[in-house]
Amino acid sequence: VSERARAKLERIAARKTRPPRKGKARSLGQLRADWTASAIRTSGVPADVISSLLEYARAAAAAIRARVVAVLDIALAAVDVTATVFVMNNGGRFHRRHLLAEARRHLALVLRGRRHPGLDDQVVATAITAHCLDISEPTTVRGLE
Repeated sequence: VSERARAKLERIAARKTRPPRKGKARSLGQLRADWTASAIRTSGVPADVISSLLEYARAAAAAIRARVVAVLDIALAAVDVTATVFVMNNGGRFHRRHLLAEARRHLALVLRGRRHPGLDDQVVATAITAHCLDISEPTTVRGLE
């Protein structure tokens, strides 16, 4: 059995043997409220202590995020993006959209969700100029010559 067929059979088996979901998906806010209620119920610690610990943890996390500056080297990001796209396409052809999608994924990971408009285009432009070869068909008469 080929790898592809085996993977398909495994997905089918997982779907058929997995127990059904328990109700609808809940929002993050609802999950947090449920977790807080569960912590209060099971720990035996007063609710105000649990709430103050949660607020303290949130404040500490915000302070840490504020002090840690995300640093991005566009040239290194371009190398990483190009290498990933090249490997994912088995060394074959790929388009700008593939580089752009990978650049956005890379930036989301490195910048931890902080937005920097236009940075993805800079990474893609650097990747194309430094690491890619344009093998598309020319569309102008001059290019055909």
